[in-house]
Amino acid sequence: MLGKSPDADSYRWVVLGAGVLAQAASAAVLQGLPGLAPQLREEYGLGLTGLGVLLASVTVGLLSTLILWGWLADRLGERRVMTVGLLIASTALLATTRTTTVGALMAWLVLAGAAGSSVNAASGRAVLGWFGPSERGFAMGVRQTALPLGAGLAAAGLPPVALAGGLDAAFVVLAAGCAVGAVVVAVLIREAPSQPVRIDGGLTPIRDPRIRRFGLVSLLLVVPQFAIVAFLVVYLVDEHDVAPATAALLLAAVQLGGGAGRIVAGRWSDRLGLRVVPLRRLATAITALFVGLAGLELVDAAAAVPVMLLTGVVAISWNGLAFTAVGELAGPGRAGTALGLQNTSVALGAALTAPLLGAVVDRSDWAAGFAIAAVCAGGAVLLLRRPVAAERA
Repeated sequence: MLGKSPDADSYRWVVLGAGVLAQAASAAVLQGLPGLAPQLREEYGLGLTGLGVLLASVTVGLLSTLILWGWLADRLGERRVMTVGLLIASTALLATTRTTTVGALMAWLVLAGAAGSSVNAASGRAVLGWFGPSERGFAMGVRQTALPLGAGLAAAGLPPVALAGGLDAAFVVLAAGCAVGAVVVAVLIREAPSQPVRIDGGLTPIRDPRIRRFGLVSLLLVVPQFAIVAFLVVYLVDEHDVAPATAALLLAAVQLGGGAGRIVAGRWSDRLGLRVVPLRRLATAITALFVGLAGLELVDAAAAVPVMLLTGVVAISWNGLAFTAVGELAGPGRAGTALGLQNTSVALGAALTAPLLGAVVDRSDWAAGFAIAAVCAGGAVLLLRRPVAAERA
């Protein structure tokens, strides 16, 4: 963290605010598209499996470039990386308005995801550089709140835009958000003096077994998260005859509640002076909630709806703790690469969850999908036993 001067103390909040805005713009593209699921299905004649593949296309783009963007952030700094990435993403989203086939739409969404992923590693690196350990969990929680915030605003705002002006209008709004984010980053973000731009030698994040373990934990925990984020709207519309606009608003409420949960979890970890212990407790709660959700779906589907909303809030809350732990393990000068690796694990889990879970539900039922999410969260609980012991030692 930069010294103790009043200017530096105030400026770090400017950096955090700019990072949140940029991340929200990127997240609106990645996690806001499920709110358009009914329109996308109608426009392109998609089943659940096809919809899952389309929704995963942005995530596939992210997956392909996250480590590269993190590596570039460690060498060039956050401002250049995020500005260029967001401008490319904005251009790709505008190009979707010229497409007439689902294949072309997917191609442009892959590019938008690949470019927008620049924010995921770089903005987290900025937070780690500007905030000290005693408040880093809270700051990273605020930063990670940008993901459900952007997704929630998109879920609430994009369906009315699409109903009024078509899918093209919704994609223009997403493109404008990325362009605004690029301008804000270019004007406001600066490199923290305590964050070296590059460190050579030593164990790289990709070879560090501790960071690889957290990557696997995050891959498993993103499955229950995306089970809610990707399919809540479809579940409510198809199974409970909820109006699409109402279902999108409920998704927005879950996203915003999960964002608040990330801030609370971050502050909780700062007070404990621990990151992994609260992360494992959240993973345990997620496991229990999805077990209960699967059971309710079998015996009383109507009762499953409020439990699913609560489960969604908790399933989104873990993210900031994992990212803070990974960034602190990597240390200054390597945080960008480490967070890129972490984000890659999350993106891989998200990319696999939408099509595979959609296929499971198509061939079986929602209870089976919820049970798979519970198993994944339980696997994360088991993997965190050793890191918890090391943190307490």
